[in-house]
Amino acid sequence: MLTTRTVRGRVDNLESSYSEILALLRRNVEAEASPAPSSSLYQPPSIPDRRSQGTRSAFELGGSQSIFPAVVGTEMLPLEECDSLITAYRRMSQTNYPFVILPESCRAASLIEERPMLAQAIFIVTSWRNSARQATLRASFLRDVSDKFLMRSERSLDLLQGLIVYFGWCHFYTITFSSEGYRLATILVTMAIELGITQKPLTVTQHDLLLNSSSIFPQTNEATSSKFWSYEARRAFIAAHIISTFCCLAFRRHSLLPHTQYVEDCASSLATDPQCPSDSLLIYWVKSMALAELVSLTFDHGSRERICELNDDKIQLLVKILVRQLDEWKATLPPPNSTNGHLHRAYHCSRAYIHEVGLYGLVQGQTPSITRISIIYECFSASMKDLSDILELSLDDMSEWGVMDWRQLNLAVMLCTKSSIILDSTYDGGVESSQRASWLAKCLDTLCQRARELHGMAMTGAGAGASSSPEQDKDHFLKRIANEWSNVKIYHQTCVQRNQPPPQAQAQAQTQPQAQVTMHPNHQAQPPSLQQQGLLQSSDFPFDVDAFNDVYWFGLADAEASSSTFTTTWQM
Repeated sequence: MLTTRTVRGRVDNLESSYSEILALLRRNVEAEASPAPSSSLYQPPSIPDRRSQGTRSAFELGGSQSIFPAVVGTEMLPLEECDSLITAYRRMSQTNYPFVILPESCRAASLIEERPMLAQAIFIVTSWRNSARQATLRASFLRDVSDKFLMRSERSLDLLQGLIVYFGWCHFYTITFSSEGYRLATILVTMAIELGITQKPLTVTQHDLLLNSSSIFPQTNEATSSKFWSYEARRAFIAAHIISTFCCLAFRRHSLLPHTQYVEDCASSLATDPQCPSDSLLIYWVKSMALAELVSLTFDHGSRERICELNDDKIQLLVKILVRQLDEWKATLPPPNSTNGHLHRAYHCSRAYIHEVGLYGLVQGQTPSITRISIIYECFSASMKDLSDILELSLDDMSEWGVMDWRQLNLAVMLCTKSSIILDSTYDGGVESSQRASWLAKCLDTLCQRARELHGMAMTGAGAGASSSPEQDKDHFLKRIANEWSNVKIYHQTCVQRNQPPPQAQAQAQTQPQAQVTMHPNHQAQPPSLQQQGLLQSSDFPFDVDAFNDVYWFGLADAEASSSTFTTTWQM
C-alpha cells in the first residue's frame, strides 16, 4: 500500500521530469528556428529581439493592447503621485514582504518603462485606499497577464515580479481566493521554473540575457554570478518557494516548489553579501517555511489516517522534536526591531501550528488523555502569545500587512479559540476558564474593531463611491473577517456558558482554594491537574471540526461558501 510520502515523492519526480521535458522542447524549437552558432547551450533572444517578437506575436494572435500607459499621467494616476506610491511600497515591502526591492534611485518613469508589469502591481497594492484607481489598474493588469502569459507565452522577470507583488497583498481585491490564489501561485511558480532561476545558471552570462541585466536595477557581483542568479532573480526564486509552501499549508496540497538545498543556498548568499538590509533576513524566512513544510509532512494535517497511525505518546515525541528545531531557529534570530518583528511573531504562530496536531483525532464524548491535553494547552498558549504580540501593533502597522500576515493572524484566532473550547469542555470550568474567555473576548473585540477601521479607510478613500458596488463592499476581505471573528467570539462564549458547572457546584468551588491565574502574554501556566479540575466527557463540541480547513480561508473563499461555513460546521 502506497503511503502519502511515497505518492508525493513520485509526484515530485514526475514534476521534475516534466520541467526537464519542457526545457528540452524549448531548446529544440530554438535550434530549429535558428541554428546555434558554436555553443550547444540554449541562448535566449536579447531584450530588443524579445520585444519585437512580443509585438509581432500580439499582432498575429490578436492580443489586446494594454491600457496602463493611457492611465499614467491622467487625473486617475498623476505621474508625480506614482513616485509617492513607490515610496509607500518600499515601506510596505521592507517589513512585510521583502521579495521585490526597489532601489532608492528608482523613479516612477524609469520603472514604468523598464518594468511595466511590476509598476502596475505596485500601483495596485498601494492604491488600496483608492478603490476606483485600484479596480482600473487591476483590470489592466489581469488583461496584460492573460495576454502576455497565455497568448504570447511570455516569460520574463518583469512579469514574475509583478505576480509576486500582486499576490502579496491580494486580500485587498481578491474574493474567490480558494481558486484564484492557488492559480496565481501555480502561474508564478511555473514561470520561475521555466525562467530557470530555480536551478544554478548554466553560464556566467545566462542571467544577463534572460533577465535583462542592462536595466536600471543593480545586478549580482562577479564573484557569485557563476553560482547564483542576480539579486532580483534570487529574491524572486525565494518568493516563489515561500508562496508555494504557503499555499501548500493553506490548501493542504502538495507543494509546487518544495524546499531544496539550492533555495537555502540562495538565501544564504544574500545574507552573506546583502544588497539591502532585508536580504539578510530571507534565510530566516526560508528556514521557517522549511520547518512548517516538515510539520505538514510529519503529521499530514487534515489526514485522519495519519492521525490514527500515531498514539498520543508518539505525537508528543514528534512535537518535542519539532519544537526543539523551532527553538534552535529562534535562537539564531537577530534582536527584535521594526524590520524583523514578523519573524519573531512567526515563532509563536509556528509553535501553535506544531501543536495543532493535538486538536485532531478526538472523538466526541471521549475524554482526551493528559498527554493530549498538554499538547492542546501548548497550542492555546502559543497562539495566545501570538495574538498578544499582534495587539501591541498599531493600526498603521496592520494596514501595510500582506495576505500571509492576515492568514497567520486568522490561524492564531482559530487555533486559540478551538483549543480554548476543548479545554473548557474537558475540564469542569474554573477561574482559568473564565479568564481565558474574558481575555479572548477582549482580544477579538480589538481585532474586529481594527479590521472594521481598515475596511472603512478602504471604502471611504478617494474614488470609493465611484466604483464600489454593494456586493464588493459586502465581500471585502476586511469586513468579512471582522464579521467572522465576531461570530467566533459569540460561539466561544456560548460554549463557555454551556460548560459552566451548576450554581451549587460553583458555590462549592468558591469555598475551595484555587490557584490565581493571570492571562499575561508570557505566562507559563500548565493545564490543571485531575485533583484541581474534574475531567468531563465532552459531548457538545464537534471535535471533528478542522479550524484550519473550515474557517481559515473563509475570508478569501467564495462569497456564498464562506457565508455558510460557520453555520454549517460550528452550529450555534
